[in-house]
Amino acid sequence: MERLKSKISQRQIILGAAVGSGMSARAAVSGGVDFLMILNAGYFRLHGCSSMAALMPYNNANQLTWEIANRYIMPLINYKNIPAFIGICAQDPMIELRSYLRKIRQLGIIGVTNFPSVGFINGKYRETLEETGLGYDKEIEMLVEAQRQGLMTIAFCFELEEAIEMVKTGIDIINLDLGWAEWRDIDFEQHQEAIEHAIKQINSTIDGLSQVVPEPYVVIFGGPILLPQDTLQIYQRTKALGYIGGSTIERFPAATIITQTVREFKQAASGAKQMNRFGAMIGVSSSMKQVFGIIGRVAPTEAPVLIMGESGTGKELVAREIHRLSNRSEKPFICWNCGAITETLAISELFGHEKGAFTGAINKTLGKFELANGGTLFMDEIASLPVLLQAAILRAIQEKEIMRVGGQENINIDVRIIAASNQDFAELISDERFRLDLYYRLSTVVLKMPPLRERQEDIPFLIWEFMQEFRRKYGYPMPRIPKSAMETFVNHQWPGNIRELRNAVENCIILGQGKTFSLEWLDEIFRLDKTLEVNSVSNDKELTSQQKKGQLHEILTRHGGNKSSTAKELGVSRKTIYDWLRKES
Repeated sequence: MERLKSKISQRQIILGAAVGSGMSARAAVSGGVDFLMILNAGYFRLHGCSSMAALMPYNNANQLTWEIANRYIMPLINYKNIPAFIGICAQDPMIELRSYLRKIRQLGIIGVTNFPSVGFINGKYRETLEETGLGYDKEIEMLVEAQRQGLMTIAFCFELEEAIEMVKTGIDIINLDLGWAEWRDIDFEQHQEAIEHAIKQINSTIDGLSQVVPEPYVVIFGGPILLPQDTLQIYQRTKALGYIGGSTIERFPAATIITQTVREFKQAASGAKQMNRFGAMIGVSSSMKQVFGIIGRVAPTEAPVLIMGESGTGKELVAREIHRLSNRSEKPFICWNCGAITETLAISELFGHEKGAFTGAINKTLGKFELANGGTLFMDEIASLPVLLQAAILRAIQEKEIMRVGGQENINIDVRIIAASNQDFAELISDERFRLDLYYRLSTVVLKMPPLRERQEDIPFLIWEFMQEFRRKYGYPMPRIPKSAMETFVNHQWPGNIRELRNAVENCIILGQGKTFSLEWLDEIFRLDKTLEVNSVSNDKELTSQQKKGQLHEILTRHGGNKSSTAKELGVSRKTIYDWLRKES
């Protein structure tokens, strides 16, 4: 209680949750709510009814609310840390108020509120209640008595006049009810218009209350405030100091998540016969089925595997799947990127080093070969290895032994090698940048990963998988993808392959926060790819012009006469370079 009172006195923003079940209460507490408000409306919300059912003569409101608090909520929460209020129907003729308030305090509840309230009722029925002494004044009297017994008070108010009468009594929190909250597909303009109207009502109420007390403490409840971002506008444009969520916290999220989860299970069932999942990989295309078949046949063997494919096609996933299905699956799977380190450090990382082997070697360190002993060593970007290091790796594979840097003894190893590259080995070997004997040692089985543009039928399944991942990660509902957007995804060339697709889906999930995918988002996401395509075409045209003007010699000179580097810059083979030079001579 003291923590909540401190926040109120310091005029900090608070968040309350109006709940009707133990599950909702515990979830709200886990989310960091400042206080709970136990209402019978929560009971009806969780049974599929509107909160308005709390006003209907289904049962005694106070008995139902007490049972919810006593049996389902207070035993489950640490009420010493999380303050809880309880709703009281002040018009109940069966209640002996003072004894009931004492019972509330004994349960650990720190405050009360006037709910259900006659403020939700209007017309002749409301007039009759007021005339017979069962109107809003009865609720004021109930809250005043609660204050006398040391309980905190929250007042549901619907009009400025009601709020003024409440604030005169020294109520702790004025809770301005903006109307029943109704979840629906939100039309942005209509929703914003409703928020603008609510802001005017809030400002008008607070201005009126300020004529009575200097700094009224006002929070809001219900109305068009359906999303967390709606409260941001309220806090920025009014002097409201908090929000109490009922349906927006308890019913709407639960209903949405249940609906979405059922849809996802249905979607998984409808696609079960179509989706060919192989471990963590997905594919229905003939090229991926061929990949799955090769993995299944090669995994149980000890054969080295060379995985070829463009960047982002999933080469590491293939390596992990081979290891998972192999007889070495219980042993280590070690990844090592051959292109991400200098030659000197690469030798130490791969073979390990002894203490004192070089400056900074303060401890003995095991290399990748030893760490992978008994298991699998995945060497990514193998084509980037310096030739000197290639010789050392070839010996380790052939002899099945290594020596640490600074060491004197050979160490036996039992490692299966899986390598990967996105470069052309025929050209590398021809240019003497990769050893032919090492290539043969690595390529007992060559597995080629198809680029994403050649497996378009897999794209919808991959998108669905990534959407599942990111909607869970960010807590958004599963968005809809219109046919036009899906066609754009499928027809894109994907130079970054699956890695780029995954990034694009995550981008859309973040931008939309559960909304339907927009073609405008995709145009922005694919802008770089389109620029690269244009530049590529432009460069091809320029290359032809440069060849005619004799730019070959300029590039040769810049590369110190290195024909391999010149050929790489021009995008041609070494043989083409020799042909051009021979024709000139």
